[in-house]
Amino acid sequence: MKKTLALVLLLVALPAFAHPGHDANPLHDGLLHPLTGLDHLLMLLGTGVLAALTGRTLALPLATLAAMFGGAVLGHLFGDVLGMEAMILGSLLVAAAALLVPGRQLLLALAMPVFALFHGWAHGVEATPSAFWLFSAGFVTVSGLLLAAGFAVGCLLRRHSGLQKAFGGGLLAGAAVVLVG
Repeated sequence: MKKTLALVLLLVALPAFAHPGHDANPLHDGLLHPLTGLDHLLMLLGTGVLAALTGRTLALPLATLAAMFGGAVLGHLFGDVLGMEAMILGSLLVAAAALLVPGRQLLLALAMPVFALFHGWAHGVEATPSAFWLFSAGFVTVSGLLLAAGFAVGCLLRRHSGLQKAFGGGLLAGAAVVLVG
């Protein structure tokens, strides 16, 4: 009970994972952010892996990408939303749990587009209004490529449950790094 309460308090106290100031070179910044934002990178790779391990189609990555872009538009239009950072961290925990608990993979994988909405929302908030569309074009393009790369990795992991668990452990370790950072 005390550990659960401590985790909830940490999630509520998280600073924003967003990185404002993408107006100098918005397309460049958008292209690089999914690669340099650890939370974004891990969520996208994890979702791609889950898609390959569960449905074996690109429906989940495409839904995730659409939700991320939809969230960016909502963040651009409406600004910050309470709990955004906790949902971003939650996406890493859910992706890790799905890999570590194979019996729940499909159910947990289906939650990833919901979490992607909040990743996108953070990007919509952080992008300068005049740079929003260029920044979004960059981050959506690279996000799609990372989802495809994760899908390819997931195809390789299908027959190796030990490697699936190692990947899940890596996502869990990444979530801890994001939490500390």
